[in-house]
Amino acid sequence: AMAWTLPVAGDYGGALREAAASLAELRGQDEPVFTAMAALTVGSLETTLGRYDDALRHLREARDLAERVRGDWLAAGARVQLGILDVVRGSLDEARPLLEEALDLGLAARSTSFVTLCLAGYAQLAFADGDPERAALLQGAAEGLRRRVGLSAWPHLRKVEADLVAQVRQRLGAARFDRAFSAGSGLTQQQAVAIARDQRGTGTQTP
Repeated sequence: AMAWTLPVAGDYGGALREAAASLAELRGQDEPVFTAMAALTVGSLETTLGRYDDALRHLREARDLAERVRGDWLAAGARVQLGILDVVRGSLDEARPLLEEALDLGLAARSTSFVTLCLAGYAQLAFADGDPERAALLQGAAEGLRRRVGLSAWPHLRKVEADLVAQVRQRLGAARFDRAFSAGSGLTQQQAVAIARDQRGTGTQTP
């Protein structure tokens, strides 16, 4: 709980320490669900803090544990975070199948939280692939779907999304960003998922 709340005040280092302590305690208790949640939290925070090698190890641990208990929502979370990690490391071809698998699992679990997390992951991929307008549209879709069901991004993941929004706004300019983001925020889940999966929209360089 401390690891999930400290990022609200911007204390990502403190959050990582608490999450790592939880993970260390849980590993000895043969409780795979909460251990996977702790490993997922640790790996996500390490991605935020730029500790990519450590993040890869912990996110793989979370994925393996999720598969052991057949937890679709946990498996979706681990895969989307692994996909985002591949994006920030420049491995876009490796990121795509992970995000596709995560989205399938999130939809199967009927989890708005994880579907929107996947859309945010696709927004990261679109921006890295040279399509900032698509990135704004997909990030807007994630925010719009969350808002309509009374959700917000998890505190320990907000910085990554906020950084993306700032970068996309800078690339597009405020007016173009606002138009694309607003259009995305009005999309239904079905429409947003179709756009995320349409690979023809990627790789469009902005002048």
